Amino acid sequence: MLIVDAQIHPWARGEATGHHRKSPITTEILLQEMASAGVDRAILVPPLWDRGGNAYALSAAKAHPDRFAVMGLPPAGGFDPKNGRGRLTEWMNQPGMAGLRFLFNAPDRAAPLLDGALEWIWPLAEDLGLVVAMLAPGRLDRVAGIAERHPRLKLIVDHLGVPRGASGPRAFDHLPELIALSRFANVSVKAVAVCDYAQDVYPFPSVEAPLRRVFDAFGPGRVMWGSDLSRLKHSYRECVTHFTEGLPWLSDDDLRQVMGTNMCRMVGWMPPVAA
Repeated sequence: MLIVDAQIHPWARGEATGHHRKSPITTEILLQEMASAGVDRAILVPPLWDRGGNAYALSAAKAHPDRFAVMGLPPAGGFDPKNGRGRLTEWMNQPGMAGLRFLFNAPDRAAPLLDGALEWIWPLAEDLGLVVAMLAPGRLDRVAGIAERHPRLKLIVDHLGVPRGASGPRAFDHLPELIALSRFANVSVKAVAVCDYAQDVYPFPSVEAPLRRVFDAFGPGRVMWGSDLSRLKHSYRECVTHFTEGLPWLSDDDLRQVMGTNMCRMVGWMPPVAA
């Protein structure tokens, strides 16, 4: 089975903020970690704490195009809407670039979403076939509005919409809002760092019920597994087997989709390696 990690932050300089793992996850370290956990490919998401994150992630994808692709962070200051189409086209023409990831998980970061400053991007991204991932806890109603206005825009809700720092049952208080998004066929969800929200140990039975509700709503074709490796307080391998062995209600075909082919299909990362 092809296993594609939908979200890993690689970095070579600086110290991670708000994550369990502080020291860098370089390309070399990441390849070793993936081999030990049985992960074939990874979507690299540059972290905020490394100003050169986009360039570093793209260099890894250039060196290992069969192993890495990048969901890049918008440039500092955002894109210039006056040359929006040209800039977004240039963005996607960078070798290894698979899409855009927006962070709306703090008031200052959410301001452009809430005040309409990004409204010009969504129709362009829709027209260009750009995949857009959003970390938008507490703002899923805004995601719903974008999905409804732009039904061909490929949207991903990161971290199942869980608020920052949430754990235990309270981490999933927002589940009705997330599940409401399942009515939009263009919305998928990343089940990333799910174990991080658990207050019990492997195989994390406390998160099984909310996961089941997500799968029942979106179906296995619109859920993507990921680790967010730098956040993990347990082993990378356990993060993999939590899904592949710990959720018996997922069929073999379900797992093939969730663990790899959904993400490859969404970003056009084909053909996949043999699975």
